[in-house]
Amino acid sequence: MLSLKLSAPLIGLFSAGLLCLGLYGMSVESAPFLSTAGTVADRLQSVAADPDVPFLSSKRALGVFDLDCRRLAFDQTAETIPFEDRPRLNDACYERAKSMVAAAPGNAILWLTLARFAATDADRRDTTFRALELSRAYGPWQYALATDRMQLIALIPDTPPAIKAIVDADIATLAASYRGREDLAKLYIAMPDRRDQITAAIEKRPAGQQNQFLSRIRRNMQ
Repeated sequence: MLSLKLSAPLIGLFSAGLLCLGLYGMSVESAPFLSTAGTVADRLQSVAADPDVPFLSSKRALGVFDLDCRRLAFDQTAETIPFEDRPRLNDACYERAKSMVAAAPGNAILWLTLARFAATDADRRDTTFRALELSRAYGPWQYALATDRMQLIALIPDTPPAIKAIVDADIATLAASYRGREDLAKLYIAMPDRRDQITAAIEKRPAGQQNQFLSRIRRNMQ
């Protein structure tokens, strides 16, 4: 009976300790979300002040990264980023992207995002190309990434043969899926210099898939 009486306070203290730890963990995990609320300027300051997103679980870190960097940098938000703020945002998000791929090196989306930010500075060309290669290596059959890679590569002058090979591989990926062919039809219209490559890939597909591709082109051109 004595041991039971003594254990009750100990159990209470232990439970209180766990509760405090849990609350502390919640505050650490939620702080970046709270700090990135508000205006573009508020979120931009949060990115620049904390490029490494320390102490976050992988899922939450990805969420913060998506809010702070991908959406803001690539205009996936209703708010407009002031032109004078973009270089600072690009640099901060580039550093954050490097820390994220170091923590999750098998994440193809993160590698592509790193490539996007690296591409904003001509001195980072090697990083851009390496990140594109790893994005393709870890996400060869993700048609959304294939589309994004093609669009990014189209903006980079004088790409080496290895990067041109990525374009060929991504076109083949898009040609092989229904949704991919829908995107490929849009790229066919938007990228005249890629039409021969796209046509060659589509000609290797069954007749029904070729017809679907052609119908999408006609619809998109109306």
